[in-house]
Amino acid sequence: MTFISTPSANTLNPTDRSHLVKIGIVGRGFTGMMAAIALLKGFDRPFHLLMFDPSPKIDGGEAAGQSQASLLNSRVRDLSIDPDVVDDFQKWLEADDRWRDRPASDDVGIEHSFVPGEVFSAYVYRRFSEALRERTDVVVQVCLENVISIDQHPDNGFTLSSADQRNTNVDAVFLATGYGVRCTESVAPAPALARNVLVMGGGIRAVDRALRLLDEEAAHVTLISASGFLPQSHTRAAVGPVASNLPFPGTLRGAFRFLREAAKIADAEGSGWQGIMNGFRSRARDLWQVLTPAERSRFKRHVRAIYDSHRNRLPPDHYRRLNEAIAQGKISVRKGKVERIATNGVLLSGPSGLEVMSADRLIDCRFRPADINSPLFHSLFDKGFIRRDEVDLGILVDRSGRAIGTHEQFQGLFAMGPLGIGSLPDIDLVPEIVVQSHSAASALKIWTDECKRALSAHSA
Repeated sequence: MTFISTPSANTLNPTDRSHLVKIGIVGRGFTGMMAAIALLKGFDRPFHLLMFDPSPKIDGGEAAGQSQASLLNSRVRDLSIDPDVVDDFQKWLEADDRWRDRPASDDVGIEHSFVPGEVFSAYVYRRFSEALRERTDVVVQVCLENVISIDQHPDNGFTLSSADQRNTNVDAVFLATGYGVRCTESVAPAPALARNVLVMGGGIRAVDRALRLLDEEAAHVTLISASGFLPQSHTRAAVGPVASNLPFPGTLRGAFRFLREAAKIADAEGSGWQGIMNGFRSRARDLWQVLTPAERSRFKRHVRAIYDSHRNRLPPDHYRRLNEAIAQGKISVRKGKVERIATNGVLLSGPSGLEVMSADRLIDCRFRPADINSPLFHSLFDKGFIRRDEVDLGILVDRSGRAIGTHEQFQGLFAMGPLGIGSLPDIDLVPEIVVQSHSAASALKIWTDECKRALSAHSA
């Protein structure tokens, strides 16, 4: 095992096409770290792994939670990085003195609990370190560089170019830059005691931040949600997928009629809508494949926000505290789009038109989708390595994350996790990213074997 932390990938000869397969991962958030773990566990041949990210921090990744103090919205039981050992995270918690004695967020058992992002980050990095320790045939470099373009190398593979004009050649690339959640403070220094705070965003991170602001003595918090929807609640104890006897739909209109009717039946039986939603999500990818492009566009415009509010749920205690704070007037919810941010407020475009909202403090917790208009992605679009999906949410991929470009054959480029959200529903969630990462490692192994056979045949 060799582990090198360096600001430049060029400590090794970039033109060296040795027997070591060179693999580049662009991004070191959770998706990038998960891809690295899957390769270390599943790519059973020597290789040289280069992990590109300008941030020097290496941990479990930002997908785990932008604010490490905040609770994750997934239960312990759903956060294993090994799809074959579903209780791996739970066992790690129970064996680790730092976390074992921490109070659980629920009274129904550790597997149903919700833990802070810092805990999951520590677990992910520990499993990465352990997987690396087992691979004495692997070289890993951490490259503190911002990759701005990717080109095809004349001898096959890719050339990654960084902002400081360094070039690195690799055989395969994993793009793992898809998370865009950011919680940032206002451009002006926050006052010692901010009585009135604006939090931009209506998702889980925004709600969590609002609740913590109230704990920090803020008198009032306004949540600005573009859609007006807020996350719904998990059940107290986890429920698995619940199948409905109703015929499964094949259209967008039918899908939501199915959900309404199935949830109504579940509520009448006392089982709740969450199990029905879980069962629906397990089949959502098959439904997505048969929807017409027009139906997919309607989903993006009119349905996605409410769908996300029911699949990305709050821990029950957070949901209760949110609704209590709203009822007490401590939290207000405003629907609208932030048109402009100033040091003392925002210009909001809402149902009644433009409005200036002032505040002592501003915090931005909006979700920003992957910037597929950046120079990096433009370099790939221009060369036909990748294509936009039909609803322009990200990159067209298959279930293993293989990018589908204009070339007839797979070129060795993967777009992992939320970059493929327009192709694969729910691929922005931890369990789905875990499964995809291990599938991608297997796909890369098959592809390199095919390339080796083709090269041998050509040489003969």
